[in-house]
Amino acid sequence: MSARPVRFAVILAAPALLLGCSSQITICPVAAILSDTATMTAFKPGTTPDPSNELYTVQMVNAETSCTYNRREGSTSSDLTLSFHATRPPSALAATYSVPYFVVVNENAKLYDKKNYTLQFSFAPGAVSADIKQSPRDVTIKIANGKLPWNYQLLSGLQVTPEQMAYNKKMGRYLP
Repeated sequence: MSARPVRFAVILAAPALLLGCSSQITICPVAAILSDTATMTAFKPGTTPDPSNELYTVQMVNAETSCTYNRREGSTSSDLTLSFHATRPPSALAATYSVPYFVVVNENAKLYDKKNYTLQFSFAPGAVSADIKQSPRDVTIKIANGKLPWNYQLLSGLQVTPEQMAYNKKMGRYLP
């Protein structure tokens, strides 16, 4: 047997051996935003839910993920980046607010994990909008036998109250 076919076989086998540990993959758990909870409006204290009483509105506008898949352990570690857009009525004052949000790991209707986080954001003096990006800590998912990372979803949303959800419906801020 000549050295050429053996060398060729080694070259073809090397990538397969390297993939056994962990690898960067392009099809990760799907990042998504729960539309019912994508928008949260806070009102001036002691007022009724009405556009003239809005203190600020924050929207979760984008969710992106990248991940590393460890085939030996059967797990994936995902980096999630969430983008938010906040608005407020004109004000000469600076202001800082915080809102709760969540990230759920799910597969169809089955929930595996839920983590709660807090988004802090600020408006500069005179600013009526702010764009914020936040990356919750890595999300690790144990992949079940027969499943692949893209069978799972990282579902994000703002932790809205029933009153805030009703206001979103009234204002047409999402489609039911």
